[in-house]
Amino acid sequence: MFYEEVPGHPGVVTASVARAAAPARALASVLDADERARAARFRFPADADRHRVAHVLLRLVLGRHVDEPPERLVFLRRPCAGCGGPHGKPYLRGHDAHFSLSHAGDRVLVAVAPVPVGVDVEAVPEPGLVRDLASALHPRERAELEALPDAARPAAFARCWTRKEAALKAWGAGLSRGAAEPYVSAADRPAPVPSLRLADLPPLDGHAAALALLTP
Repeated sequence: MFYEEVPGHPGVVTASVARAAAPARALASVLDADERARAARFRFPADADRHRVAHVLLRLVLGRHVDEPPERLVFLRRPCAGCGGPHGKPYLRGHDAHFSLSHAGDRVLVAVAPVPVGVDVEAVPEPGLVRDLASALHPRERAELEALPDAARPAAFARCWTRKEAALKAWGAGLSRGAAEPYVSAADRPAPVPSLRLADLPPLDGHAAALALLTP
């Protein structure tokens, strides 16, 4: 098995693209025609491998969860919460399964939960990229970053960004309205967010990751 469970977080699994690329190529027959075609369109092999690992992993995990062969799963999309277009949160036809997929750098994450869920993983960025992107954050988050030593800002930015993306995914929203809201904090612990249980996941080889679950 080329993936592993994230300790302390049932239903969340992760894979290293470098280690899972060859097994995923061998299992590519579980992908549908669109998924295979998209992998073939990537210019760089590393990007194709990341896409393939992510979608093979998602199918394997969901197939086991709903007790159906992974190649028979059909993914559809809800209307976008921001613009109403046909590119909103994905769902599984014929099954009431809540799931989320994220990939960046060498890491892929998949989460399955009994409630709407969002997961995000990001590679810790270079300091220059933090300076470029921090202006999009909530003013309190920007202030928290500015209060840190230069060397600590990239990791703090990454954990803040993953918290925000995970929260938006759990809500079925995207970044179409900007990244300022919700306020999730760049500090060591996530800030409380209404209607969500937000948690940092263990660091993953130079990556930050977060999980959000919708609460009643």
